[in-house]
Amino acid sequence: MRNFATLFFFIFIFPFFLSAKEPVQVAILHNDGYTLYQEFRPNDNTYKNTVRDMEVLASKHKNKVFSQAATLVKTIQNKCKTYYDINTKLIEILKKKWSKPHYADMDEEWKETTFAKDRKKVQDIHRLSLGMQQAYNDWNELRNKAFEKKDIKEIAKELEKANDALKTTIDGVLAEEKPAMDAIAKELEIMKMSK
Repeated sequence: MRNFATLFFFIFIFPFFLSAKEPVQVAILHNDGYTLYQEFRPNDNTYKNTVRDMEVLASKHKNKVFSQAATLVKTIQNKCKTYYDINTKLIEILKKKWSKPHYADMDEEWKETTFAKDRKKVQDIHRLSLGMQQAYNDWNELRNKAFEKKDIKEIAKELEKANDALKTTIDGVLAEEKPAMDAIAKELEIMKMSK
């Protein structure tokens, strides 16, 4: 019984005491990180399955439109993973920054303004990921319509249109990448040095 009470204390009560001292900004960043994780996992599996399906169809029908689709979805998958990895590291850097004792003593207005800038960095990288996810969702809708056709040539023709639209959207998201990365240039340097 005593072991149970000790275990209960360390699992449920002790973390409460630790979190009570945690700055609100750290808690918000932690929640952001958890949300990103919950979003990333199922999407990554969806992309993997779609790539596999397109590669199987490319092999079966010897049509490059399916392999092009696989390549485009791989691009989305790789970019979403890159954005997720960057955001995970960025959140850790910002959590350490906001955990420093002197930040707690700063003026509330300064804290609000500075934290809004820091959190915007996380949100901007996340927006890139959301753009890629939306590109995939739009393409997937067009793909499903293409597969309503009976003939493989008709399916390929419709899928080619979907691929063209997907490529255009991916290029649009990639155009937004440089400003978002420039905004976190300092943090990216820290990430490189910590490897």
